[in-house]
Amino acid sequence: MTGIWHDTADGLVPLNAEPFLREQDLHDSIERAPAMLPLRGQPRLVVLGREVALGTGYADLVAVDAYTGIPVIIEVKLAANSDRRSVFTQVLGYASYVFRLTPEAFEELLGSHLARRGSSSIAEAVETDVGDGSIDPAAFRVSLAEALEQGRIRCVVVLDAASADLIDLAGYLQAVTNDRLDIDLVTVSAYKVGDSQVLVPQLVEPEQAAPQAPLRSPRPGREAKPTLGSALFVNSIDNAEPSHREHLRRLCAWAQQLESEGLTTLYTTVGKGRWILNLRLPAQQRGMVSIWNDRGAFVCPQRSVIEAEAALTLARMDERFPKEIGQNNYLTDPMNQEMLGLLKDAYAEAARNRSQPAVYGDM
Repeated sequence: MTGIWHDTADGLVPLNAEPFLREQDLHDSIERAPAMLPLRGQPRLVVLGREVALGTGYADLVAVDAYTGIPVIIEVKLAANSDRRSVFTQVLGYASYVFRLTPEAFEELLGSHLARRGSSSIAEAVETDVGDGSIDPAAFRVSLAEALEQGRIRCVVVLDAASADLIDLAGYLQAVTNDRLDIDLVTVSAYKVGDSQVLVPQLVEPEQAAPQAPLRSPRPGREAKPTLGSALFVNSIDNAEPSHREHLRRLCAWAQQLESEGLTTLYTTVGKGRWILNLRLPAQQRGMVSIWNDRGAFVCPQRSVIEAEAALTLARMDERFPKEIGQNNYLTDPMNQEMLGLLKDAYAEAARNRSQPAVYGDM
């Protein structure tokens, strides 16, 4: 039984799930952390827009898989919503609307949403969100174009509770659709644990659903898969120009110190003649800054992530270093100790913010 169990004097007892007061609350959680959805194949979802006009309706969330370029349409419904039985009709209608759109037309639909997120294109939004230098924008655009033309689309229905008839319907659709259309049913339960709300997502896999086709290998939209740890980056420093090695070692040591304090989890991406150390936020797939060994030593901030996770520190950065914190730019002076101190403060602020709601689920 999936859920939260509480250890009491009388033994372990399950906590009762609490209803969501508003559908918007569940929307917000998924938009902020789409990785909470325990989907088959563990796609890397990047949310592109919310309440996106597709045909005669509005899709709750439109995302894309950064690894494959496959569009993902997410619909959220609560038990209290009287029209949730029509959710599969809605999500399939949205999928049919984007089928065979050109990447340019798809991007035009999302234009205002991308602009609000600080991006001018889908590829830029993906590259920014992943933020570790592993996305090849040109290859990603090719993958996106192929997915739209071939109708390779993922539909995700998220409910607070799934009735037997909806599970049966999901199973039927999964059984009769081809391998180009993926349909997922996810339930998310909410629990009160102390002063925090804990979310438990679960992928519902109907018993009668036909065996799924083998998962497709990612399209060539990435240079390399990020590797946990800093060892590859450390080893790369000896391959750098001698004049850059000391700066790279000092920046790497700074990042390792943040990791030792629990403020970040380090990943290394190896590209074409470059090595990128990405300082990811713990339990997230994005970071606020990365360190590049690319014919020099560079520090690359991700303004959109800092703004979302550490707005107070960002204001201090902008005041002290106007126009320095951009999106995927290189800092003017990567060794500026005051700036490095502010970046550390940003990670500390994000850690304090994370002490609020927690998310648990089947992975």
